[in-house]
Amino acid sequence: MKPRIIKDKEENMKIELKTKNIMLYGAPGVGKTHNYKRLITMIENGSDEKTIFDTISKNENTDNFDSSVFKNIEKENRLEFVTFHQSYSYEDFIEGFRPQDNGNIKLEDGIFKILCDDAKINLFKSVDNKEILFNDALNLILKEKIENQENVKIDLKRNNSFYNIYDYNDKTIYFEKQNGDKSHTLSLKTLEKMYYEGTNNIINGGLAPYYNPLLEELLKLKNKSKVEKSELKNFYIVIDEINRGNISKIFGELITLIEEDKRDDYEVTLPYSKEKFKIPSNLYIIATMNSTDKSIATIDIALRRRFTFLKMEPNIDLVPDIAKELFSKLNEFITNNLGEDYQLGHSYFMQGLDLEFVKEYKIKPLLEEYFYGDDKKYKEALYILNIKE
Repeated sequence: MKPRIIKDKEENMKIELKTKNIMLYGAPGVGKTHNYKRLITMIENGSDEKTIFDTISKNENTDNFDSSVFKNIEKENRLEFVTFHQSYSYEDFIEGFRPQDNGNIKLEDGIFKILCDDAKINLFKSVDNKEILFNDALNLILKEKIENQENVKIDLKRNNSFYNIYDYNDKTIYFEKQNGDKSHTLSLKTLEKMYYEGTNNIINGGLAPYYNPLLEELLKLKNKSKVEKSELKNFYIVIDEINRGNISKIFGELITLIEEDKRDDYEVTLPYSKEKFKIPSNLYIIATMNSTDKSIATIDIALRRRFTFLKMEPNIDLVPDIAKELFSKLNEFITNNLGEDYQLGHSYFMQGLDLEFVKEYKIKPLLEEYFYGDDKKYKEALYILNIKE
């Protein structure tokens, strides 16, 4: 996949990163979670790949960048943050059946699928086209009659059967079957996806007979007028503690689709909804991983080869002078006995440092865990910890 050159609102040339899946990893307290904001800001500003990776790898002060860029991404709902854990599942991430307040079970999209669908719609709107937007087409069919409290009759084209749409909002279309049954609804998100992909093959069975005739009516309007091209935008999902989740269980069949050269082209059929699903090229997956976590040894090899790893290391320049000597000696001791992946991060010694409190209630318990079962090494570490400045 070749990097695309895009323009921002000021017509400045920007290079779209080839790397879409980035893993920030390192010991506790090195600023993995803190640095993802700078990383996303640099991507959004169109910095080239080398500049981004070199800057983040230095792990310098992350507060000296324009935070308004990141806040704007959040405001436009182009970013989602999720933390993986042992109970996190495919149903949380992609799609699954969920109990409702009324006792029914309903198929709901997960956080990753929702964000992918939003990114795909933006991708469609950003290219030159002569097609009317989905919301405009839907309003042409429904808005006036619904506002006048009239039903919209949709023929099912089988045995003279039909259904009536009696209301809709930004998420759901409410309809009544010919026999008076109102227990089912149509998802606006699903219908919108079918509209932009121009196909009714996204869903099979179930409610497909009710989606398809409405889709046909919408597609008749699709080429009625020319619409202005929208700005291509990036979407981001940040996965904290990614190695704590069961990757095969959470990503399922989508683990292949996240590869950069599979974006936009390869698709799978989702097992629950039977929808055809792709991952768009304007979606970035930013993940963090704690290198001291014992679960790192079991991280899925499929995940390893699909991410570009960016190591975050402790930076003594960010440690106050009062704690520099302690910081250096502890990390030298830890490196010699456990390895560099277990070093203390600089964040333990930042933000209004009360050194005695940090030593007693943050670092000491961590050392106890590090040297569990080795009293000799633990006592040696405590001796260093009790150095008086």
